[in-house]
Amino acid sequence: MRLYLVLTIASLKMYFRNRQAIFWALFFPMLIMLIFGLLNFDQFSPPDVGFVDNARNEASTSFRNAVDDGEDPLLDLKIDDEAFLRDELSDGDIDSLIIIPAGFGEADGISTVQAVFDSRKPQEQGITETVTRDVLDSLFLEIADVPDEFRVESRFEIEPTFIEGQGEGFRGFLVPGIAAMAIMQAGIFGVVFSLIRFKTGGVLRRLQATPIGPSHFLIGQMSTRLIVTLLQTYVLIVVGMLALGVSMGNGTVLNWIDLSIMALFGGALFTVLGLAISGWAKTEDVAAPVANIVTLPMMFLSGIFFPIEVFPDWLGNISQFFPLTYLADGFREITVNGASITTLGPELLGLGIWTVVAFAIATRVFRWE
Repeated sequence: MRLYLVLTIASLKMYFRNRQAIFWALFFPMLIMLIFGLLNFDQFSPPDVGFVDNARNEASTSFRNAVDDGEDPLLDLKIDDEAFLRDELSDGDIDSLIIIPAGFGEADGISTVQAVFDSRKPQEQGITETVTRDVLDSLFLEIADVPDEFRVESRFEIEPTFIEGQGEGFRGFLVPGIAAMAIMQAGIFGVVFSLIRFKTGGVLRRLQATPIGPSHFLIGQMSTRLIVTLLQTYVLIVVGMLALGVSMGNGTVLNWIDLSIMALFGGALFTVLGLAISGWAKTEDVAAPVANIVTLPMMFLSGIFFPIEVFPDWLGNISQFFPLTYLADGFREITVNGASITTLGPELLGLGIWTVVAFAIATRVFRWE
């Protein structure tokens, strides 16, 4: 019995000395729990709906107030010119469009409310149409002063129409985000574990005896990783095009060049981050938790799997400055909207600043052994 107890205690000591095991067993589940707990996925997220009020009377104001009451809206209304909102709907920036006719609720006849839906978003269509009908029903009973058994169809009706919006919906959002995340993973983890093995195997100690300096070694590593980054990006985007039907911008060679430039910026940044981590850490047991602490928050908070808009305001204000956010946003602008690299100044500036900071840290903490 004593032997079992001794072995158990020894095993516990070995386990808790393994920092990587503790990280995956305790810290990682705790991080996932906190992140998804803060996101409030159980909270209703109203569709983004354009609203055109051609009546501008008491009835249309009552309708608008009923569906968008500020703190807990049924629909998130965006009020603007009809032509502008139709373009927004076509571009996928809003989910639906409601057009209130002139004389809404005033004439003795039927007021026809136009509802324009993006056929790619059936869930948002269902919510918008249900909310609109319920609010019209309540409004009818309020202004008509008739018995409850009369239905809304005698005063209001909805005329639904559909358009095919641009983009590929969630797939178009996901594919460039995953490509950006893959660059981060390969840049950090690929460099960290390779360099740690070089250290423990004495390879870096031998290189130290040569005229090679830290900056030469770091730039050499970066060049290799950038080639891998380009190949990785092309493969993921092509697979997304073939298997998921996503598009590649305007389908021109310039789009691929723009994508390559953005990938090189991202690859350089995350390679340097990996070099900084591996330069500071002495063993894999130390490097692995640090690399995960750096990558996991960005993986979940940089808008890879879901938009940053679902986060609380304070969290979104922080995550918009993450390096992976800049890279994912740049990829999406190029692949989904066909943007040129010359229009992505904020994304390139953000990646550039992070790269300079990370390179300064990497050269400072780099050790040959």
